[in-house]
Amino acid sequence: MKRRKLALLLTAIMALCLVFSGCERKVRKDSGAAAGGGGGNSNKQKVDIYGGEEIKIAYIAHDLGTPNNQGWKEGIERECASWPNIKVDSYGAEEKADKQVEIMTNCINQKYNAIIIQCSDGAALAPSIAQAEAAGIPVITLNLDCSSDTVHSALVMAVDYDAGRMAADKMAEQIGGKGKIAIIEGVPGLERTDNLERGFIDTVKEKYKDIEIVAQQSASFQKNTARTVMESFMQQHSDLRGVFAINDAMAEGAALAAENKGKKGDICIWGADGEKIALEMIEDGSMAGTIYTNSWDEGSTAAKIALLMISSDYDSSVLTKTPKVIMEPIVVTKDNVGDISEEDRW
Repeated sequence: MKRRKLALLLTAIMALCLVFSGCERKVRKDSGAAAGGGGGNSNKQKVDIYGGEEIKIAYIAHDLGTPNNQGWKEGIERECASWPNIKVDSYGAEEKADKQVEIMTNCINQKYNAIIIQCSDGAALAPSIAQAEAAGIPVITLNLDCSSDTVHSALVMAVDYDAGRMAADKMAEQIGGKGKIAIIEGVPGLERTDNLERGFIDTVKEKYKDIEIVAQQSASFQKNTARTVMESFMQQHSDLRGVFAINDAMAEGAALAAENKGKKGDICIWGADGEKIALEMIEDGSMAGTIYTNSWDEGSTAAKIALLMISSDYDSSVLTKTPKVIMEPIVVTKDNVGDISEEDRW
């Protein structure tokens, strides 16, 4: 049954690649390779995951200490738990791209069967990802991708640009369509976070002429840094109505700063991700909302694709673009936060 499910999922993913992601199969003329058969310039070898041979999957996180990375890690481990011959090794890069490059090199040399990675720096990691794919090791990126011109096995990601638009629309509704708002940014240059911010700003400028974005500052995804940034925002703008933080950790920091100034619930604070603490803060009125994505499912989906790649003849050399699997977003406010069950809170 499990074998059949994997085969069906592979078919579905390939259909999605062709229809939704603009991926095209290359008709190759090398050494008699069949169309769609895999191989090409890759050294990938198909492995029977049911045959008992040891299979190693590496998960390389930007920072293993964050809720997102822990959620992805647990999702990957849950998906692989049914196979006693599959080993998942997790590595934290301490938010350093050069550390991820070093870990990637070690994983390639140790001949891992697949690598799942959240790229700290897409440009810096692109050569390593290309090297892994050339060595026959499928690479699945999570949320933060490598450079777009580096074709690899898959990207599994939460909605970004549209998530920013969703947050802007809901915040505008909550503040009555007018007032001063600010943005707490992540790390500039990362595609997902840049798109979140761009979706938010575009929507405000296009639809809400009475809303003014008065401040934008990075807190590098850090809760404590966001507290300091929020304190500065409130000092400069005593009539601030709303704040959009690019991730939940920063939204939580902003909410704590507002509470410390006696403004709990007075400023409409939004995040993105949907981690457990953020949901609790929405319930108690500290935060106004977030864009929820199930990180356990996201990690599980990345692991499914890794297993499919390992156990099939398919490889990324037949692609002209990296396939994208987009996870479903949910706009969460106090009105519907109770719909997110405990078992889905990561």
